[in-house]
Amino acid sequence: MTTIIKRGGGIQLTPEARQRAKEHLLSVGYRPEQLEPIEWPDDAVSACRSHKGDEWKFTLKSDILREKINRMNKCLRLKRELGLVRRLPAYVWVFYVPGAIFSGWWTYLIGRGCEHGGKYQVDTDLICQAMEMFPVVKTHPVLFDSEYEFEKKKRWQKAFAKRYQCGTRGGKPQGKAPIWVEAKGNCIIKILGHGKWHSGKVVA
Repeated sequence: MTTIIKRGGGIQLTPEARQRAKEHLLSVGYRPEQLEPIEWPDDAVSACRSHKGDEWKFTLKSDILREKINRMNKCLRLKRELGLVRRLPAYVWVFYVPGAIFSGWWTYLIGRGCEHGGKYQVDTDLICQAMEMFPVVKTHPVLFDSEYEFEKKKRWQKAFAKRYQCGTRGGKPQGKAPIWVEAKGNCIIKILGHGKWHSGKVVA
């Protein structure tokens, strides 16, 4: 049974109420020696223990202040980064998903802490730009609602996965090629150009 006591709550018990509280604690298993007054550190605001007889663990004012400062700093950091445009290494990732519902070719742009893409987003400006950067088949960005152009994009995905193969996924080749992007928050907003892997190999 966890017991938490707040210090300085402003509640003053009458002698009769104190006696009733003591009798109740004895009835639920406390021993007389466990009912001694708590020796509070000067800076403590509360005391807590998990079981009868355990040592009291105190929360100090300095602990609360430190946690508050940490929360404030984290909040400020998130607010600054939310509107910050970052230049990041990323990669174009094309892979196949088997199954009945989500099956098909997917295209993503993946960066550190940000991404863009999916199965039904191959018509977006960013994905079309990536397709132009890696012209593995002859294709041009057009409206998604053209079945013919959608098939051309699917052919591009298959060709990209084969040309830039990096292992397999879903029983088919998956392709990855490095790029540089600009990102705001967790959203990629612009492709800057070709990149290179840590090995130094440039993909163009």
